[in-house]
Amino acid sequence: MLGRAVSLNVGGQLAGFAVSFVSAIMLARFLGPSDRGLLAIMVTAATVSVGLAGAGLATSAQYFASRKGTSQAALLGNTLAFGLVLGIVFVPLFWLLSGRLSAWLGHGHGGLLWVLAGVLVPLVFLDMTSAGQLCGQLRFGLWNGLLVAARTVTLFAVAVLVGVLALGVGGALVATGLGSVLVIAVSSATVLRRGRPRLDRRLFADELRYGAKAQVGQLFQFLNYRLDLVMLTLFGSLSAVGYYAVAQTLAELVIYLGTAFQISLLPLISQLEGDARQHETSRAAVRHHSVLALVVIAVNAVFVPLVLLVGYGPEFRPALVPVFILLPAMWFLGTGNLISGDLRGRGRPGLASAVKGAAAVVTVILDFALIPVLGVVGAAIASTVAYAFFGLGSLVVLSRVSGVPVRELVVPSRADLALYPRGARSLVARLRRPSGGPVAAAS
Repeated sequence: MLGRAVSLNVGGQLAGFAVSFVSAIMLARFLGPSDRGLLAIMVTAATVSVGLAGAGLATSAQYFASRKGTSQAALLGNTLAFGLVLGIVFVPLFWLLSGRLSAWLGHGHGGLLWVLAGVLVPLVFLDMTSAGQLCGQLRFGLWNGLLVAARTVTLFAVAVLVGVLALGVGGALVATGLGSVLVIAVSSATVLRRGRPRLDRRLFADELRYGAKAQVGQLFQFLNYRLDLVMLTLFGSLSAVGYYAVAQTLAELVIYLGTAFQISLLPLISQLEGDARQHETSRAAVRHHSVLALVVIAVNAVFVPLVLLVGYGPEFRPALVPVFILLPAMWFLGTGNLISGDLRGRGRPGLASAVKGAAAVVTVILDFALIPVLGVVGAAIASTVAYAFFGLGSLVVLSRVSGVPVRELVVPSRADLALYPRGARSLVARLRRPSGGPVAAAS
């Protein structure tokens, strides 16, 4: 089950990455470093707002959707209602604070476009919760198809709104929102087949209790992921923010793999509660991620310079050094994210948050020490050290929870490695099989 889930999610993440990567290049070309930096800050502001006000319900939706006896209609009703509240609060709030946000974060730029960033708050929340509900039901095929479709919508919207109509950052924000609208609409329609959405106070209280522990981790995760971007806004130019945003995008291609494992693992570990297979599933997930992440990092090291200089253009050459500083740390970041999903599946979201909190302390100290002096390079060094701390700390915690030694968690066995050539031979055999053969006839 783990192999099937991860295969679906890796395939979906790769296809989604391919589409979103084209969008990223187009945005960089159309907007240039300064406006690309402004867009990164606006999207980060919306994401932080979801982390602050989302009550951890995105993680709760996935966890409770995987639990037997949970009403999917009630789960959807609760999240839709909460999303509506977020919209009522944050859209007017971003409008009222648009001038101050422009001064504080946008170097005087943005103006009323900050209202569109406010609209992203409920959209991002509902995107995460509705997609999480599908994953909790193990509907990975549907979710991945939806992921690719949403990013395709964003791609075409970027081409039209930013490329053709030259709407700049505003067009890019609208394009981002349209992808989320598609996810919300299709996910909700799927759940609606099981009944009309309704409010369930008892379930909502359970969601909040679980989500409160997870939300702390989400806030720490923001510090680990994006405090460096905010610090660069305070101590550098919008162009520097744009360079670093591109460097993060390129280096973090590797963690699409860790995300695929994380999404797969949370509901599977939850459903295996009390089963001896739970620990074996954890061990298999960490081992195979260890192998595959190293391969992807090596490929990315060759891929990144070509894409940066040819795709993004020589204007973004300053992003090259921070990319290579960040790249090795992606193994640790992906491993930490995977283990966070495992711990949340075990009903231990608070423990996952504690590990992220410890890493966040490292991030804050190093960001304040290095970014004012070294700028973009300092941000990359700080993140690399913090990600390594996060990954190693996560391994130690999972080892203690599961009783599996760290070495057994990380180092693959011969049987693990033998799966790859066997899988490759199986794939080749399927591709060579004639379309009218037994498989086609059976279908």
